[in-house]
Amino acid sequence: MDKAIEAMLDAFIAADRPSMLLANEIEVALDDAYPDEGGEFLYDAEAIRAKLVRERDYLSALAN
Repeated sequence: MDKAIEAMLDAFIAADRPSMLLANEIEVALDDAYPDEGGEFLYDAEAIRAKLVRERDYLSALAN
């Protein structure tokens, strides 16, 4: 997994009040890095956090 994406995911997941700006940056970075893995737009902080936890686990597994 790209280290910049990993850092953004970690920052968003760990935040008490996640930034929608960061969520948008993550979405763009994921779309750029994985264009064939497109999906729904991120829209709700809790939904985004849950999705990013799953995405981070998936991408970490790919890297191993």
